[in-house]
Amino acid sequence: MSSSKEQTSISQVMCFLHEWDQGNKTVRSRMLSDFLAKNTGKTCPELEFEFAEVASLFLTRLTAWIRLTYMFGSCLDLQLRALGVFLSANSSHQYMIEFLEVGGVLTLLEILGQDKLKEEDKTEALHLLQIIANSGQKYKELICESYGVKAVAECLAKSEMEMTQGTAAALLESLAHGNPKYQNQVYKGLVALLACTLPRAQQLVLQILRIVQPVIKTAHHSIVEPLLNLLRSQHLEVQYEAIELIAELMQLEVRPALLRGLVAFLKPAKERNPKHKILDDTEVSKMTDSLPVLLMQAASAKTIRILAQRNEEISKELLSLRVIHHLLYAMGNQEHADAQRQASLALEHFVRMYPVVEEHVRRGMGSTLFESFMHNADELHLSMDDIQADSLRSNKVNISCAVKDWFSAMSRLRSAVQKGKTAALENPEVLESSIKKKSKHAVKEEEPSETEPSSYHFFHDPSEISLFRSHLLLWYDQNKRELPWRTMALTEPDVNIRTYAVWVSEIMLQQTQVATVIGYYNRWMKRWATVEKLAAATLEEVNQMWAGLGYYSRGRRLHEGAQKVVSELNGQMPKTTAGLLKQLPGVGRYTAGAIGSIALGQVTGAVDGNVIRVLCRVRAIGADSSSPTVTDALWKIADTLVDRERPGDFNQAMMELGARVCTPKSPLCNQCPIQSHCHAFRKVSIKQEIDSKRLLSKLASNLNNSVPDIENCLASDSCNLCLSEDWDPQLGVQNYPRKPVKKAPRAEQTLTCIVERKRDGEEMEYLLTQRPSKGLLAGMWELPSMLLEADVSESKYKGLICDMMQKLLETSLDTHSVQFVGEVVHIFSHIHQTYIVFSVRVSDWSDRKREQKTCWLSKSALHEAAVSTGVKKIMKLYESSSKVDIKEKKRKPSPEKRSNKIKKPKSAATNGGPKQLSLTKFLSTSKATA
Repeated sequence: MSSSKEQTSISQVMCFLHEWDQGNKTVRSRMLSDFLAKNTGKTCPELEFEFAEVASLFLTRLTAWIRLTYMFGSCLDLQLRALGVFLSANSSHQYMIEFLEVGGVLTLLEILGQDKLKEEDKTEALHLLQIIANSGQKYKELICESYGVKAVAECLAKSEMEMTQGTAAALLESLAHGNPKYQNQVYKGLVALLACTLPRAQQLVLQILRIVQPVIKTAHHSIVEPLLNLLRSQHLEVQYEAIELIAELMQLEVRPALLRGLVAFLKPAKERNPKHKILDDTEVSKMTDSLPVLLMQAASAKTIRILAQRNEEISKELLSLRVIHHLLYAMGNQEHADAQRQASLALEHFVRMYPVVEEHVRRGMGSTLFESFMHNADELHLSMDDIQADSLRSNKVNISCAVKDWFSAMSRLRSAVQKGKTAALENPEVLESSIKKKSKHAVKEEEPSETEPSSYHFFHDPSEISLFRSHLLLWYDQNKRELPWRTMALTEPDVNIRTYAVWVSEIMLQQTQVATVIGYYNRWMKRWATVEKLAAATLEEVNQMWAGLGYYSRGRRLHEGAQKVVSELNGQMPKTTAGLLKQLPGVGRYTAGAIGSIALGQVTGAVDGNVIRVLCRVRAIGADSSSPTVTDALWKIADTLVDRERPGDFNQAMMELGARVCTPKSPLCNQCPIQSHCHAFRKVSIKQEIDSKRLLSKLASNLNNSVPDIENCLASDSCNLCLSEDWDPQLGVQNYPRKPVKKAPRAEQTLTCIVERKRDGEEMEYLLTQRPSKGLLAGMWELPSMLLEADVSESKYKGLICDMMQKLLETSLDTHSVQFVGEVVHIFSHIHQTYIVFSVRVSDWSDRKREQKTCWLSKSALHEAAVSTGVKKIMKLYESSSKVDIKEKKRKPSPEKRSNKIKKPKSAATNGGPKQLSLTKFLSTSKATA
């Protein structure tokens, strides 16, 4: 017999459903608004409680109404948002299965195909599809087999609303991951989208292809033509993404076709009329029609330069494709200045890289034009006359054979030098004719020698150094932030405590922002105010204090260092920079310099990421900032500049300047105290002045008289500190420094299980295991987990968890008791980790000691334990999708029985279009193992 409270609840729900069944559009709209206001964000158990265990009855009505009315747009936004409440509250996929059984996927896909519907409604439909796709591989397969890829792609191609485009793009990216059966279908759909006309859509598709390409690991030849055609786009963001994708495809089988296409675009098949001095409307029309071809010519030249600079093998292939002839032709195209400029810069790379190219280009251009080209390739097109342009367009340069001979000769030279048998070369005449006076690369191969960096990149004038110091320190005194470790360094009289305090701050600040560190630092110093107190702590206590700060090995090394100071150095911190570097684990050159100068007053530089950026801009150092040559130069500059009286303040001022003014993006040059010492700022200012003069139609011949020369490195051709790429006017001072492209983090999947137990009269407890003492997250506590191999299918997940529990708890589990929770993504610096989360409640376990250390913690204790951010994310997901209690489990039928009871309403049948696919194929696996 039901209680009176339950009877009242059921009565209210039946009244609600009766009102819905009898209500018109206005009534149902009001009811939906009330439903959304009361139930948004609720979990599955909460919705069941709200609807007296019959929430599915309302879901069925809601789905049926959408099927009948979506073409007319009646309250569609409210209907879709209400559906979102059910699908987002999914706990055991109950609502999702019910929705899919009545044709939910096809309904959403048909909504995407309706031209007259609002973009906001389509965005909401895409959002629901995203929720379905994120629920697992079988649901992604269902969407793909329902022609979902085509529908989503068409929506992306046609929509003009950025939110809709972005949601469609995210859904396509999701369908491409973790969906091996249909990832090629998604890939081909993305390739087909390259031909769409909306720039924003093109950009998104290119970005997704760049993400998906490593998953596909191959490239179909159908991508070549549409990808190259995007180079004709007038939108720079589209061109940029296209060029980057082309560069990433250079390791795949489409490389030869892409290179041939790029070279061909330098010389369009249709010859064009020379430009006229007077343009009537017809000519203006012609120029407008030809713009895409000209843009493609310029973009192809730019792409060729980028590819050739990144890879010498690609340079060789391009030379064999007669790229020099085509670049000379493009340089003579006076219809488009940017095509001339980009071709000139690309040609300059080949000329400076290969002496054999220089010889033929000089003959093809003529001595006068060639000298102008070598002096300033960037601006050659501004002074080129019609006769010179015609000469370039009609050039007959063909150096394929000569280049082949030259590379062969260079190969023999390298081999001979390595063996010490230079005299044994078979054909010395070839070498003599090929290696000219400017064959710097060959000379370096034959006699390796270290070139001294140019003095342009260093400080030599004592008066300038003095001004630099005074300007910077004055700014620092007026603008520095009040930070706890700075206060400690200034006020703590005990040198041992002061050195320890600065050491802690510097380790915490590695790879972590100041705002994040402040709270952790204050808590740390309150608990372990001295090195002796830290040494007496346990590693588990240290990990617990460090939890959430990331890069956990830093805390472990601090602890190791403290123990070493106490046990081996009698509790005394090292008193010199050299001692800090040698005696403390985890302390490198920068950290030793920072601690030594701030805490001990040692006169030494300190070069961190912020200082690297400041010095590279101040001295126009554009080479790879991580290379040994640049690193040595930056330390030399820092040691030269550091103030002898206030070394600690000077180093902190440099860091402060880099963090707040000389930032990676949008630097505040007008607020910079050392602006007058900055080569990068001077270069930007003078180039802006030159450009403004040109805009005012000043004669080029007068520029030298009215604008100061840009001071440059005189040895830039061979200087190993200068920019190796062309100066980009749009970047300004951000041309410095240039960093290498970071290696993408490797993708990993980890199977994780939340194991809970409840003893009589006690709180719910969760099982944790301790990680190994070395490696990632060393010594931290985590939920029971295992790294998945690439070939493990989803059907085996529950079995693996049961095996893991057998080893940990010595108890056997039925796969029926293991429930899927969801997925959590956590990104480390080098790993893109996806946790596939399940949960299980155990009633029988073994507490005896075992090889892997384990413990049971309550919810509150778990959040305070030494666990990583990833574990906290997993628990947050679990709490948000909280499982039904034991009473509810007994009341509800099993997933198998529940799904068998579902009947597809006749009103849900599709009117035309493809038939709704059977879910047996997609759900049989989960039913068999659930």
